Amino acid sequence: MYFATIAVLSTALASSTLAAPGAPEHPIWKKPGGDSWFRRKQVSPPSYEPSTPDSGTECPTPTNSTCLTDEQAAAGAEIFRRLIQDYSDELALDALTEDFVDYSSAVNIIRNRGNEGPFVVNEISFNGRAAFMAAQGSQPEIPFDTLNTFHGCNHVATRWQTLRSANGQATESNDIPVVGNGILVTVPDSNNTYGFRVKELYSEFNAAAWLVNNEEDA
Repeated sequence: MYFATIAVLSTALASSTLAAPGAPEHPIWKKPGGDSWFRRKQVSPPSYEPSTPDSGTECPTPTNSTCLTDEQAAAGAEIFRRLIQDYSDELALDALTEDFVDYSSAVNIIRNRGNEGPFVVNEISFNGRAAFMAAQGSQPEIPFDTLNTFHGCNHVATRWQTLRSANGQATESNDIPVVGNGILVTVPDSNNTYGFRVKELYSEFNAAAWLVNNEEDA
């Protein structure tokens, strides 16, 4: 009896469901013309050619004609070595600009013999090629080794050492190694041996060891 009742109720429920009118479709799902939105064919978004925005300014890219080559950088380091170890006026005239400027607090300290003056320690050491030639030409040659060389488009950086900073001096008393760095700022010159000239030199080294080697108080 129980199963017969369930069967009758199920049949009646199914019949009433089939006979009931369908629920009206909500207007939001309809569009003009009677089609439903979910039947509408999707339209692809428009495509555009890629473009690069104009920033208004452009940074110039260095060219090979304005940048030092590896060979020229090695030549720049050799110029620095020769100015100390194998100086000649011919080298200075060929390698340096007329307005060449040399900055070195170490040189100024040595010229002051470790004292405060007369040279200002943190100012220019030699202002002009002629001033450099007059000073360097009277100095004994110093044995010199180039340790490293680096360069950019318009500069050469060299790391060096000497084991005889007091070479040729009557006051030579020690041989403490002196290590230093030199930065040479260059300008192009197609009319000399190197294709460039040195316009500025920034050089620093162990002035205390240099003075001790020359029997000066450091």
